[in-house]
Amino acid sequence: MSTCPSNSGVHPLKILALALLSLAAFTCHAQQALSERDIHKIENGLVPRILVQGEDTQTYNVLERMKLFNVPGLSLAVFKDGKVVWQKGYGLADVKGRVPVDIHTKFQSASISKSVTAFAVLKLSLEKGLDLDRDVNDYLTGWKVPENTFTQSEKVTIRRLLNHTAGLNGEGFPGYDKSDKIPDAVGVLNGEGNSPKLAVEAIPGTRYSYSGAGYVVLQKLVEELSGKSFERYMQDEVLTPLKMSDSSFNPYPSSHMSLAYDFRGQAYAGGWHVYPELAPAGLWTTPADLAKFCVAVRDSLRGVEGSYLPKAMAEQMRTASMKPGGGDEYGLGLEFRGKGINASFGHGGSNAGFKSEMFYFFNQDLGLVLMTNADNGRLARNEMIRALSNHYHLDLFPPKTVTAVRLAKADLDAYAGKYQHEQEKNRYFTVAVDSASGLTMQDLTSGKKNTFIPIGTDKFVDRYSGEEAVFTRNSASGSTRMLYDGDDTLIKVSE
Repeated sequence: MSTCPSNSGVHPLKILALALLSLAAFTCHAQQALSERDIHKIENGLVPRILVQGEDTQTYNVLERMKLFNVPGLSLAVFKDGKVVWQKGYGLADVKGRVPVDIHTKFQSASISKSVTAFAVLKLSLEKGLDLDRDVNDYLTGWKVPENTFTQSEKVTIRRLLNHTAGLNGEGFPGYDKSDKIPDAVGVLNGEGNSPKLAVEAIPGTRYSYSGAGYVVLQKLVEELSGKSFERYMQDEVLTPLKMSDSSFNPYPSSHMSLAYDFRGQAYAGGWHVYPELAPAGLWTTPADLAKFCVAVRDSLRGVEGSYLPKAMAEQMRTASMKPGGGDEYGLGLEFRGKGINASFGHGGSNAGFKSEMFYFFNQDLGLVLMTNADNGRLARNEMIRALSNHYHLDLFPPKTVTAVRLAKADLDAYAGKYQHEQEKNRYFTVAVDSASGLTMQDLTSGKKNTFIPIGTDKFVDRYSGEEAVFTRNSASGSTRMLYDGDDTLIKVSE
């Protein structure tokens, strides 16, 4: 990065030179920090996911939206040319204690942990002379990946674990209350906790299938090869060298951390869930520290002298597997989105009570990291990302315009009632007619709410999230069913 020019020692008569220096200094400053005017515009430029044709487009303040969505706290960092140009905390890290979010408040980064873990695994592989394409069981000395018919011709390798093509189950983890009996990594892999036992469910290398459990295998690999706990290794070999001073894989941080909040805005028991699955979900960090991580990846990709990884190894991080199921968007611990000038790498994160996003636009040397402390945090987070996207012309999460239809109250009343999840029989939902001639739905288990507007006789869309509800009514049986977000089937059980 170039050094800003100084006007010290400029002779008073050299007006033109002074003017040029002043202009250069102003330009350099503009590259280093967002102006108050820009910040005000971004903070007050939030728009929902869904816009309705014919309605005036309104913009909202970030604190207004956080209140609407029951999101106590949000933190962000914007970095350009390797430097943070704006960082800020909003709201509260602890509602009861009235503790504000500041730039050092730590959040659980959830699956963003995988990106940092991948960085470490690649460095360790170089140091230990590991082959990324060799059977990982050749390197594991204690616990090993269970073999079965799927592993006869192809093996679970480090590369396949990193890019989610190992054919494993175990997409994600719910975490544990602090009062629960919490297993170690081997216990997690053996199914001794609240997640299934690890199993190979497809021939390794044939398809993309996201597996957080695969990163727990890598967690065990790091511990066995380094002789250290995963937490200690990551601190010594990654977080400290990258000067990520507000970051830790300690599942029980003792200071400056945010509590986690549910959809209702209530704090989780014990403050937050504990994740023994450290490698895929356990990093506590800040947006500014994740910016440092992105810059370290950038420097490695550029082959900068003294960077964390040599360029050849870093390049493998952004080589997608191209396997069916989404492998064209995932490299080694990094997701890839966008094209051309807006091409980016990064990762999203979703733990109980924490929702985050990390983007680095490598063709612009520009990055965004946003972290929230609530289950509904993705709504406030995505609207803030949309405002930042509008400022930088990034085409992130653009709003969708729909044409709303007006339905008779009798038609809306026909959908109101109590619904049961078709597969998860203990999950119930209520659907009610709202004052804006639409429907509201609440998950009685999590407290999550949807605000649906009709875009067809039987089709509705949530104006904040974009999630859809499609109803079908059987006149012969009198049954009513809902397909929610294209994935979950709900069955009406009572009026």
